[in-house]
Amino acid sequence: MFGRLTQGQLIAGIGAAVLLVAMFLPWIGVSGTSLPAGITVPNGVSTGGSSENVWKGSTLDVYLLITVVVAALPALLALTDSAEEFSFVAAATFLLGVVAAILIVAFLTVDFPDGADRKVGAFIGLVAAIAIAFGGFRAMQEEVAGEI
Repeated sequence: MFGRLTQGQLIAGIGAAVLLVAMFLPWIGVSGTSLPAGITVPNGVSTGGSSENVWKGSTLDVYLLITVVVAALPALLALTDSAEEFSFVAAATFLLGVVAAILIVAFLTVDFPDGADRKVGAFIGLVAAIAIAFGGFRAMQEEVAGEI
């Protein structure tokens, strides 16, 4: 099944799966304030910190989802024996992976909410976006090498 995938397509496909999982992990953590001893809190009210994933409060989720779909496309096409029909997919995967990595870095540095903590999902997502970009680049190299 995976024997028809090139190394670049496999790297991009694994990166896409990891990015999809990372999108559901916490990206932003907010520390709650501590209450003085003896103060009771009503049921359902949390005094601890909370964490949010990329789906809440950011438009980055839509772009990352598009990146996941395009990066996973070669694997899906290889399963249906139509991988040779779409030669532009490797270039699109590379381009979307690079832009996703840039957007995640910008999110982590410039656009990050004040007073919030960076959680593990953001860093896993960044590594996955870099893997998608590398896989797309490698797949482009493999396509050119196959034509020579």
